[in-house]
Amino acid sequence: MLWGYPFETLYMYALIGCLVLTLLLFLFSGVFDAFDGPLDPVVVVPWLAFISLFGYIGEAYTSFGSGLILGIAVVIASILVFLLNYYVILPMKKADATISVSEKEIEGRTATVITPIPEHGMGEIAIESVTGRMNRPATLYEPGEGIPAGAKVLIIEIKERVAYVTVYRDVF
Repeated sequence: MLWGYPFETLYMYALIGCLVLTLLLFLFSGVFDAFDGPLDPVVVVPWLAFISLFGYIGEAYTSFGSGLILGIAVVIASILVFLLNYYVILPMKKADATISVSEKEIEGRTATVITPIPEHGMGEIAIESVTGRMNRPATLYEPGEGIPAGAKVLIIEIKERVAYVTVYRDVF
């Protein structure tokens, strides 16, 4: 008993508190991005939740002393949070969270001219991909006649977000 409450009740209150904190972390995740130190809330809250969970299970289903149960819960929680952090949280933080196409992947692909590309100027092309359609400003790769809207073009290179194109000629 602590403060007149059984340990099972305290562990359950702590578990409910961790659930509320987890929901707040989820809803306001951008606010907590600044915490990259050893006391990152994304690591501390699960650690407290695991301690509460294993403490509750230990108090409810074993006859061990409360100090031993707390010690075992801390050890198990520490191991689980280390594994969770090392194998899930850190790789997710380092992962690229975008489905966009890099500019190097666009080179060599075909596109459709949306806005005509004049001889000495810029127009606009549409590039179709699995993730949708993206538009890019475009200009001629080599000096020559302009390209009308609706024509197919081949993207030779991308420099400073501008596509350098030439008319696409289907050889086959």
